[in-house]
Amino acid sequence: MLSVCHGVDQLWLTRLLQRQNARMAALLRVVARHPVLMFMVIGLGAGFPTAAIRPIADADVLPFDLPLHGFLGGVLGVGFGAFLVTGALRGREGVVDLARRGVRWRLPLRWYLVALFTVPVGATLISLAIYGPRALASPPGGWSRALAEVAVVFILQLLLFQLAEEIGFTGFLQHHWQDRYQPMKLTLYVALLWAVWHVPDHFAEEGWGIEALISAPIVFAIEFVSLFFARALFVWFYNVTASSVLLVAVFHASFDGAINQLSHDVVPASNTARFLIFSAVIVLAATTVIIATKGRLGRAKKAVETYNEVSDLDR
Repeated sequence: MLSVCHGVDQLWLTRLLQRQNARMAALLRVVARHPVLMFMVIGLGAGFPTAAIRPIADADVLPFDLPLHGFLGGVLGVGFGAFLVTGALRGREGVVDLARRGVRWRLPLRWYLVALFTVPVGATLISLAIYGPRALASPPGGWSRALAEVAVVFILQLLLFQLAEEIGFTGFLQHHWQDRYQPMKLTLYVALLWAVWHVPDHFAEEGWGIEALISAPIVFAIEFVSLFFARALFVWFYNVTASSVLLVAVFHASFDGAINQLSHDVVPASNTARFLIFSAVIVLAATTVIIATKGRLGRAKKAVETYNEVSDLDR
């Protein structure tokens, strides 16, 4: 009798596992058929809840007022989503390739210098041109402390935010589309979805009232324009650094760390002025790259000319 019951239990367990495996296989097939859609669903599925749950959105647990919701939304959303969707598309080989591009660091020193200093040095020079010596007035605690804090914020930004974000938007989305669209169209499409993913940040900061809802489209439009120029730089940088997601994340973290910390030391003006000055560096640099590369953004001319145009953005 016991052996019969044991056999029945084993048969039930086997069938249960088979059903679960079948469901998982069906889910992965859906993900593989609609990879970009599923990537955004996962990204926004983590972004909106973490922005809506006030104990998370208002949490003050990270240093330098860094947002907990941004960390959780990035890692659990586009970071995790990139690996999940890549796994469904290309299996273990694709996941390993994404991970390798995410930590690819053996590159010429000049690219590190470009990634680290383009924004902070450029913004400081613009501020000097506008405000004169006031831009370099010694901050409270002196320049040694101020620069040390900028370095710490940069490292935190890179490890907690930008690496996961760029694994998603550069390592997966941009890489997935780069052979389907010409570089400028690729920049446009990635920047659009990137701006959509940033929408929860607006509500995390402003709340979910009527005013926040009314201002959301305006914020989105401004975000999209600024992110378009940033993405043009990142497309170029990804191409010229042998597909290094890490170097793109370093560039991104340099901008965010500089505007979040250094801007208070070198721009003696309002937050709006700080945003405009630091964003101007990105716009000028991106415009220069676009003109210098004739819109190819580091891609070989032959590759650009042979792109197969795809109108369905969900492929």
